[in-house]
Amino acid sequence: MKKLPLNKVHKNIGANFCDLAGWSVPNDYGEELSEYKAVRENVGIIDLSPRGKLRLSGKHHLKFLQGMLSNDVLKLEEGKGMYASILTVKGRMISDMRVYREKESILLDLEPCLNEKVLELLTKFRLSYKADIDDITLRTGLLSIQGPRSGKLLELLLEEEIPQMEKFNFIQRDFVGHDLTIIKVNRTGEEGFDLYLDNKGLEVLWSTLINKGEGLNLKPVGYAAMNTLRVEAGIPLYGVDMDESNIPIEAGLWDALNFEKGCYVGQEVVARIKWRGHVNWHLMGFKSDGETVPEIGDEIFDGERKIGRITSSTFSHRLNKPISLGYIRREFKEAGTKVSLKGKDGAEVRAEVNDLPFYKGSFELKENVNIG
Repeated sequence: MKKLPLNKVHKNIGANFCDLAGWSVPNDYGEELSEYKAVRENVGIIDLSPRGKLRLSGKHHLKFLQGMLSNDVLKLEEGKGMYASILTVKGRMISDMRVYREKESILLDLEPCLNEKVLELLTKFRLSYKADIDDITLRTGLLSIQGPRSGKLLELLLEEEIPQMEKFNFIQRDFVGHDLTIIKVNRTGEEGFDLYLDNKGLEVLWSTLINKGEGLNLKPVGYAAMNTLRVEAGIPLYGVDMDESNIPIEAGLWDALNFEKGCYVGQEVVARIKWRGHVNWHLMGFKSDGETVPEIGDEIFDGERKIGRITSSTFSHRLNKPISLGYIRREFKEAGTKVSLKGKDGAEVRAEVNDLPFYKGSFELKENVNIG
């Protein structure tokens, strides 16, 4: 199992570890609820270093990606990013990703281990394009600061006022002799920033953030609390809530698609659905009765008819009840529709269809205003 660059740091502060796609990561630091509250009320720091990171450069790297990705890469300006996906010829999702345009390159941010899958695919289709593809996953760390006070923490770290930043915009600074890339992202529903840095400077960055954040009630946050925050924010996760059986439209990923750019793999299918058809399945939220959290794979019923399945679930501290993400037939997707969830043991609970997100936090409130 792969270990994080900061594995010893996490171990020394009491982390309980779990497996994430072959990586040993902090599940929690002994107080999952306080970690959750830190992000919702103040600021938390999350080690997301296992995320895949590919950098493309070379004369044709933009033109090459334009024909591979579902969004319009050519319109990206330096310092900005977008959400996108790679599709099969049938419009199914091979991967989702965040795409960031640097001065002479493109950085792709992927779910853990998808870097290997996407690297192999891009290499296969590169053909005569002059494009270099560098997998920087194992040498580049990623720390994410999330919460309504994350902007203030960032200013304390850099000792400067941070300019207005919209979603996926980023700035770059020098930090202990390494390039620090700071990107505004929504991972929890709260205002947040991803910080990419060479592993050699990562421990200094972690300790500096911990020290600067002491007055902001900063806490390290594990993946258990992160999952609750993510589900409340209605953010689907590739490999959990979507995979190669799904079309992006089913998961509601409209911001990953562009219907005006030139041809790309899978375009014909998604364009036909948008202009002339519909999908039969929709990713929706579900609020359950009682205290039992549904399990992944639980089935959704309308009476005796099976109409969907659960993909993610958690107990929402904000709503004080179990919540889930899952796919449901389009005839039943209206918010407020009553359904039942049935587990493998046959136990059944009542639930209600809910629009996503369940909770709108500080990210939505501050997306277009100055931070700090």
